[in-house]
Amino acid sequence: MQVRDEIEPFSLNSKLYQAESIEIEQCQITDPVVLSHFQGRQAFIRCRFFENFDLIEFVKKWKSGEAFQKLEYLEIRILYFVLFDKGILNEFAAKYICATKNPPTHVLPRIFIGNGFERNTHPITSHTYVVRESDGHVASVQIQGKKFKFGVWNQTEEEFLNMVE
Repeated sequence: MQVRDEIEPFSLNSKLYQAESIEIEQCQITDPVVLSHFQGRQAFIRCRFFENFDLIEFVKKWKSGEAFQKLEYLEIRILYFVLFDKGILNEFAAKYICATKNPPTHVLPRIFIGNGFERNTHPITSHTYVVRESDGHVASVQIQGKKFKFGVWNQTEEEFLNMVE
């Protein structure tokens, strides 16, 4: 499902939150769908501005198991001059793979393929990850300039670290 700028925030009963895959483009995320109510598997957000606080809250909710149990992939891209602050990694207690090691690459087939879109999600090869407390599953976290990528592995931390070369 694709969504462009909307005048009104979506209702809490909106079917949008239940879509398996969403693509949202907004000037400013005034209704952070993925970061509050999204129940699907893949989300792609493009915006001009994004609050670090919302990103921190998203990761904390995922880590605690409070929300986003089905999420496989999230990508947020800021369209203009603001960059993501890598300092936020400390706010949600990210873990790190040794810089001398090669982390595994997270990539998935896209659920929704629109005109001109790739068949797969953008790869995440990152030394940074977080662990969900409820089941021990891992998500790779990557911040590169204007992009934040979050890829959930169907593996525990031990299984994930066994893939590191």
